Order: sequence, then C-alpha cells, then structure tokens
Amino acid sequence: MTVGHLTDAGPFGYSARVRVLWSVVLVMGCSGPEAPDAAVCRDIVTRLCLGPVCDVTTQKLGVDAGTCESTLLMRTGCGSDSFSFMSPTRAQVLDCRVPLLRQGTSQKVKSSCADVAEVFTDCPDLVRFYGGTP
Repeated sequence: MTVGHLTDAGPFGYSARVRVLWSVVLVMGCSGPEAPDAAVCRDIVTRLCLGPVCDVTTQKLGVDAGTCESTLLMRTGCGSDSFSFMSPTRAQVLDCRVPLLRQGTSQKVKSSCADVAEVFTDCPDLVRFYGGTP
C-alpha cells in the first residue's frame, strides 16, 4: 500500500467485501426449518447432562449424574418425537437455552456450570419443567 492510498476497510480493517461475506454466513447459519420441540428439549437435556455433570444440575434437578439424561427424558416426555411444549412455552425455553450455547452450538461442547446456574436462576419454570426445585 502506498502513502495516501485509500481503502474501503472498515473500523476493524475489514473490507466491505469481507463484512458482506460474514453477514451472509451469519444469515445462512440461522436459516432452515425450526427444530421440533422434542429436539429442543432433548438438546437442553444433553447439554445439562454432558459429563462431568455440574453440581447445580444434580442438586436443582434432583438427578444422579450417571442417569441424568435418561431421568430427564423420562420426566419430560421429550424422548417422544410427538412432544411439544405447553408450559413453559417454546419461546420461553428458547430464551432460557441461550446461556447453554455460549461455549458453542455443538452438543459435544459442555456448557459451563456458571451458565447452567444462570439458566436455573433466571428460568424457574424450566427448572420445574425438568422436575426440579427452583
């Protein structure tokens, strides 16, 4: 680059083309059909029960770390593909699920225990839904 040469770089040094590309990637990552309620419910169970299970999960939900997933699937009925949320609503569950995704969207990535505790504090209806005591 020569002195006095202007670029279309933004405030962080990224060109307009790169900013547009990232915008498209983000939008495409959020497209597609909604996951069924049963899949959302099972996703939360998987995230709560991924080992090592957080103490707050075993305490608030009254589950054993070794049988956490099977216990929560049985309590909620979301092991069935016909499951649908009633109370809490799907919208409430999706809002409550957000902290569990902070470490990553892959189910192989464990949510932090602080994030799990935040969910249990901020979403008492979700705790009751999974058979626990807020």
